[in-house]
Amino acid sequence: MKKIVVRLLTLLAGVTLGCWLPDFDQDTTALVHRSIVTHGPLAPLLLYVALGSRGMPAPVRLFVSGTALAVAVHLCFDLFPRGWTGFALIHVPTYGWTPPLVSWSWIAISIILCFYIAIKSAQGWKESTLVFVGILAVFSFLLPAENALWRPFMAALGGSVIAVVLGARRASAKGFQA
Repeated sequence: MKKIVVRLLTLLAGVTLGCWLPDFDQDTTALVHRSIVTHGPLAPLLLYVALGSRGMPAPVRLFVSGTALAVAVHLCFDLFPRGWTGFALIHVPTYGWTPPLVSWSWIAISIILCFYIAIKSAQGWKESTLVFVGILAVFSFLLPAENALWRPFMAALGGSVIAVVLGARRASAKGFQA
């Protein structure tokens, strides 16, 4: 019982960080809102490289998973702004705002990468189940503050399916090399 409580708490801590990370750029003067630094896979990827390896303890991996899945879900809502102008676009420091197609593509690819990191960090069916329940929980938690349901839900479903397929293809390719 103690193990599951610790795992749930660390997953929740990761989710809390992941829900806050994309909009961190609103709390600083160093970045513009929708910065490529915060609205993408950079933080989850850095956490995965530093902490998410398969050899790490389950709570650490679940913290990485929670962070990555929360960023991915946040980006699912950001993929469908009212219009692709102004602060809906991705901002690159020293470059400026990217065109709508580049912004949309960046967010879509980031969703897939973040889901991939979340799924890859989990080990075994129990942790994988926690990740997928976490995706639904974060989506449900963020939903009341948003004005969209189906398109972000389909982005989350599509992004997570693509991430699972990529992970399965990579695993089967490793199996053939052995």
